[in-house]
Amino acid sequence: MMFEPKRIHPVGMILSFVNMIKSYIIPAIIFFFVSSNESFNLYIIIGGSLLILFVVVTSILEWWKFTYIIEGGQLRIEHGIFVKKKRYIPIERIQTINISAGVIQQIFRLVKLQIETAGSGMEAEVSLTAIKKLEADRIQEEISKYKQLSKLSIGEDEQEEVLLHQPTYKMTTKDLLVAASTSSGIGVIISAVAAFVSQFDEFIPYDQIINRFDFLTNASITLYAILIFIAFFIAWILSIIGVVLKYAYFTVIKGEEELKISRGIFEKRQINIPTKRIQAIQIVQNPLRQLLGYTTIYIESAGGNSGDEGLSTILFPVVPKKNVEQLLLEFLPDFKQQSDLHRLPKRSMIRYCFRKTIPAIIVMIPVAYFLQPWGYVSIILLPVAAWWGYASYKDAGWNYHGDQLNIVFRIISKTHVLVNRKRLQSVKSKTTYFQKRVSLETFECTIKSGLLGRNFTVKDLDQQDVEKIINWYSYEESKKAN
Repeated sequence: MMFEPKRIHPVGMILSFVNMIKSYIIPAIIFFFVSSNESFNLYIIIGGSLLILFVVVTSILEWWKFTYIIEGGQLRIEHGIFVKKKRYIPIERIQTINISAGVIQQIFRLVKLQIETAGSGMEAEVSLTAIKKLEADRIQEEISKYKQLSKLSIGEDEQEEVLLHQPTYKMTTKDLLVAASTSSGIGVIISAVAAFVSQFDEFIPYDQIINRFDFLTNASITLYAILIFIAFFIAWILSIIGVVLKYAYFTVIKGEEELKISRGIFEKRQINIPTKRIQAIQIVQNPLRQLLGYTTIYIESAGGNSGDEGLSTILFPVVPKKNVEQLLLEFLPDFKQQSDLHRLPKRSMIRYCFRKTIPAIIVMIPVAYFLQPWGYVSIILLPVAAWWGYASYKDAGWNYHGDQLNIVFRIISKTHVLVNRKRLQSVKSKTTYFQKRVSLETFECTIKSGLLGRNFTVKDLDQQDVEKIINWYSYEESKKAN
């Protein structure tokens, strides 16, 4: 056991300093350039220097005052510069331990360890920003030992057998390239560029840029199309590089009671997810991956902030669809993908197509009117939207086998949700006036995930089918009550 209070590595002071500076840097730059008075700029420089000095002193004091210790079945934290604060976290409340390493940590061969509990919000309960990898392993080991002692232990021979037969998944180079080339990262790149430009909108010399490219005013449509294609191609290449750096060396190891997920090059991350905290599985196919026969598998877990995409954690970034059943059987045998789904009634198809074509019409009419004659090309949105609605209708479905509910729906990507009846927080149905006229209902279920939970919805199910699902769920609830 760890009986002496410890501090994080002194590099933690640098990380604290960098984080504080990042919060002030953009307002400081803008304020500096906006002001034109030279004497006023002098005061800003003096004030900025004093601010940096304050941040340095604060970073040193925060590092010195922050200590941690594992003792008596608790993780104890002491911190605070002017007001001393103590936090006591029972080990049994610890749900996940995440290990990552940014550029600064890797330079000094350190890692960042984050501890999350069931009550963690959007931030980790405890964050040790700079400790040695050996120290992080020791903390994990101490926590695991304490949890094992609180349960019935198995024999040494059985323990060795379990360790020798731990299921392990390593992402292949082919799957990594497929994940990179078919990701939606291009939208993230474009959004990031737009956000950056908006931050410095006042300082970008738009007039000079427009004058430099004045020759494009008389350019042909073909040239514009080529330039747009080049811009999207560059964004696509950048998104590929980002995905490769993020998911390189992606590995999943199944322990006795947890999944260990590690990945990354410049920012290395390791996430430990207790299997008992897994609420649901999402099997997701965006249109391109569906065409190529690949899928992405996400975990929805209770509490924590370790999600890679929103509140979800990626279990397998990209795997062939034919391998999904075997991977789930090996790593999460409590979840099984079902293919014999109950589909939606035919009368739902018109509603799905209608809902998708309305936004297309709203966009198409002003574009066609104001951008004649090329605006008439926007009419192609109608068949595309109708096809999108039909695809959403064809993919949607449901069934239940034993204690597992399966629902499938499509917004843009096709999503297959697997959830155990005991993990459902609630189920409900909703009916609009127009649905009621044709005996249709919308089904919605909620699981515990993050702060507000996670909802999954399938629209326009047959009224009797919704009643079957609710009765299936209510049967288990009535058993609990009795």
